[in-house]
Amino acid sequence: MPRRPRRRVNMKDLPPEFFLPPATDTGLRRETVGLLLGSLAFVTILAIIVALTQGIVLKV
Repeated sequence: MPRRPRRRVNMKDLPPEFFLPPATDTGLRRETVGLLLGSLAFVTILAIIVALTQGIVLKV
């Protein structure tokens, strides 16, 4: 089955609702928690990479 080539989405083509925060408090909390967990995972992975490439040994 042939696939259609993906077209890049321009910001001007997105609906205005895309840029608004979630309408409910629960949605806002869910989005905030997701962003925090994603940021924490990124920083943790980056710290592991730096520790491994610099030869830093952590003793637990």
